[in-house]
Amino acid sequence: MVLLNRICGFFFILGLVSGCASDRLVGVMPVPAPSATGTVMGQVVSLAHGSPVSGATVKTKVGTTTTAVDGRFSVPAPPGDRTIVHIEANGFAEAFPVARVISRQATNLGVKLVPTGATTTVSVAEGDTVSVPHSPARVTIPANGLVPKAGGTPAGTVTVSLTPINPAIDPNLMPGGFSGISVGSGAAQPIESFGALLVDIRDSAGTHYTLAEGKTSTIRIPLGTQSANPPATVSLWFLDETAGVWKEEGTATLQGTAPDRYYEGTVAHFRYWNADVTTEQIFVTGCVKDANGEPVANALVRTEGIDYTGVATGLTASDGTFQVAMRRSSRAKLGLSEFDQQTFKFVLISNLVNVGPSATDIRRPNCLVKLPRPLTITTRVHPGGNVGAMYHQTLEAAGGVPGYVWSLNTRSHALPAGLALTETGTISGNPTAADTTTIIVNVTDSTGATATTEFALTIHAPGVQPLAITTAALPAGTVGTAYNATLMATGGSGTKSWSISFGLLPPGLSLNPVSGVISGTPIRTGAFSCTIRVQDNGTPSQSDEIVFGTTINPASVDGGSLGTLTVTGAPTSVGRTFVADGSLTTTKFAGYTGGGINWNETHGVGIHVTTVTVSLDPAGRVGTVGFLYIDSGGSGGWGCGPAGGACHGVTINRTAGLATFTNVVLKSANTNSPGDSGPITLNGELTFTPF
Repeated sequence: MVLLNRICGFFFILGLVSGCASDRLVGVMPVPAPSATGTVMGQVVSLAHGSPVSGATVKTKVGTTTTAVDGRFSVPAPPGDRTIVHIEANGFAEAFPVARVISRQATNLGVKLVPTGATTTVSVAEGDTVSVPHSPARVTIPANGLVPKAGGTPAGTVTVSLTPINPAIDPNLMPGGFSGISVGSGAAQPIESFGALLVDIRDSAGTHYTLAEGKTSTIRIPLGTQSANPPATVSLWFLDETAGVWKEEGTATLQGTAPDRYYEGTVAHFRYWNADVTTEQIFVTGCVKDANGEPVANALVRTEGIDYTGVATGLTASDGTFQVAMRRSSRAKLGLSEFDQQTFKFVLISNLVNVGPSATDIRRPNCLVKLPRPLTITTRVHPGGNVGAMYHQTLEAAGGVPGYVWSLNTRSHALPAGLALTETGTISGNPTAADTTTIIVNVTDSTGATATTEFALTIHAPGVQPLAITTAALPAGTVGTAYNATLMATGGSGTKSWSISFGLLPPGLSLNPVSGVISGTPIRTGAFSCTIRVQDNGTPSQSDEIVFGTTINPASVDGGSLGTLTVTGAPTSVGRTFVADGSLTTTKFAGYTGGGINWNETHGVGIHVTTVTVSLDPAGRVGTVGFLYIDSGGSGGWGCGPAGGACHGVTINRTAGLATFTNVVLKSANTNSPGDSGPITLNGELTFTPF
């Protein structure tokens, strides 16, 4: 369908972490996907300066991708209220935001990465103490106290990266949100953080390390809170990176002097640790109305702690009522917010009130009032008419407070002879002379706010048909699949030319200015819109333009559904290193936007499996590719070359079934490349089940 508003480009929203109340909330937009999975799309930026982070790895349980040069990404994700997204980039602490993913829809997520605090090379035999400059953050590494997480012999030296996380700066920085499971409890409950710390230890091959059995480490987590009286003792919690939830284990005490206060405690493993307390919550109920006193439905109501670190949200019902959580016996700011898609921040769109403290639920006697959006005129092109033929077209506006009144601006030319403008925005009448006139119109809302625009209005001689775009909508597309749509227009005279007057087509597509054909191969999922213009070369020249919206869906497999590949007994991959640990892993087939596993039966000879890591250049072409493979004797193989080479993604030559391999040798595509493992013989099975 044709979109009525002029919003062009890639749509996404910054994820909202709740504090002490509910889970991370993200914007969900109805973008159909070709499978029962959902899609998470958005942008990754640096906390330090807000610039995009390119080349970051974004993973869910069913898909992997890398961010483009502008930090944007799209990755398949399993549906659920707490879907874990794992983001990793060189020079930054790993992020684990939690998203609410709906089947066959796209969830929009903005992520800020915290730059790594300190990185130090440490001898495993000798151990050391690692600190972050200008911060009390610290970790002690005991002598002979580190081992690879997956088992095996430790390297001689490792790299220790230490990064403190301060939720008081931005609660969205907290990995896993503010939900934790206490010792002896099986259910998650709201927690309040007083600071977190990532201890990330790896060897030169990228293998993760943790503390050896029987070894402990002392960590210092810098105090990060809005509370004036942080507790003297708190529980320590570690992040279960698979479940995306904090789990209680140990305690820490508050030490140091302001501004360098910290919680110190002892831990028996790494990586993310958090200084938290469980919290009690109450609920604030109330209502939201617009400037005309009408109830506002589906509005995002938000509480943000004043004397605690936490955020919670709720949506208004059809009658404008809401219920939103906050910490018990505390104070919070209450208001109506929406995401700014340019800055990835919440902007206040209502009056802001303070609520609390209270030990019981709070009911607001007065409704929040939604502030009107800026008044704008949405009509940009007015269709032409003909001498002697009745003319009737209506101007449109948005924003402000309804009750619009239209008029000609004092600087405007007069309307073509025979036409008049009513206060309701209708231009009508019986034109008497052929002419092209530029007019300026005003619209005023019920509060007195005014918007102004100008456009050309052409009246043609009798029998000349006005130029008009007749294409009603653009079809949806699929990443990696050729796209072709022809725009059509009627009327006008002479030759026609097509152009984009506002916004951009989906990446990978282009518009032929002569034929009006939109073609190419989409390289990024998402919802897009742009304004397309057609113009003839008659005298006088005519033009028409319209806003088109379209959706680019994730790649499908063999024309069918995306599916899950279950790998049993096979190795798992970390960078370029394979570790035969016999664990169960799941990989999503997602086309070349994220890589995956390429496998096929080769006429009964055997099984060929390829795991690839793909990076895209700014133009969306395949850049560098590194890969390892399993080959049990089947012919052929898979690979791709440098940017511009023939690399079109991962293929699946079966839709379902079981493949068993015996005495299969895992080997590197380039045995001379540093970090490649030697040959590994393994047995296992691959099961591919479509959704």
